[in-house]
Amino acid sequence: MVYAVSDIHGCYDKYIDLLHKINFGPNDTLYVLGDMIDRGPDGFKTLLDMAQRPNVISLLGNHEAMAINVLPRMLRAVQPDGSVNLTEEDTEAVELWFYNGGELSLADFLWLNKDQMQTVWNYLLKMPLYQEANVGDRQFVLVHGGLENFSPSRPLENYTPDEILWCRPEPDTVYYEDKSVIFGHTPVQLLDTGDDMTETPAKVYRNGNLIDIDCGCVFPNGRLGCLCLNTMEEFYA
Repeated sequence: MVYAVSDIHGCYDKYIDLLHKINFGPNDTLYVLGDMIDRGPDGFKTLLDMAQRPNVISLLGNHEAMAINVLPRMLRAVQPDGSVNLTEEDTEAVELWFYNGGELSLADFLWLNKDQMQTVWNYLLKMPLYQEANVGDRQFVLVHGGLENFSPSRPLENYTPDEILWCRPEPDTVYYEDKSVIFGHTPVQLLDTGDDMTETPAKVYRNGNLIDIDCGCVFPNGRLGCLCLNTMEEFYA
């Protein structure tokens, strides 16, 4: 079976619980649509687990992009006496990451040993911006945030990282007529649909070929939502 999940945000226990609920095995595939880290405490612990599973395919999220930008700056800035010497540009990058919950992830990263640090760093650098998947007779485009400045004739490889990672589609956005776009980044609780999306528990949002699977698992009323692309069945942790 083929599954998609997004925005785990350091909730390692929910991630493991979800794998048990879907009975995830070596013949299954799990696409993770970014934002595995930040806000929750165990982002890099989650990444380390994913890096060791060949059938887990992780896409880049905006939080991973911020970590890729900041971690080398932080490590380079640490002086022999333990002080930290950051440039103004470094400071702005760190502040942006910390504002978005990166401080917990930095602490989690520093608990790793050198081999583990190298493993998750290499894993981060290999993450693609998007993935296309054909499952049965359905076609899917998997991205973290959406497709800003969309045109159906525009090749996916022509989108910039910002257009994919930081995009927040409107709930009635129509991308492709013949492909479903599955995304995260925008918790369903924040979608302006006219309905009460703050319900407990949160649910995957579907509107035609637009599917938001970010159920805000790090929020008080959130869950980790997962979609089976074979059956379109929903699972939650």
